[in-house]
Amino acid sequence: MAFTIGDMGKATGTKIETIRYYEKIGLLPKPARTTSNYRDYG
Repeated sequence: MAFTIGDMGKATGTKIETIRYYEKIGLLPKPARTTSNYRDYG
């Protein structure tokens, strides 16, 4: 089961936009992707 960006946001109390921004600037590593091209933080 994939741990999506929505799950990550709920677990950390962080907005999805913030997580995407952190990935963009390199603060977070780019996560793996599912076959449907969703971010998988699992």
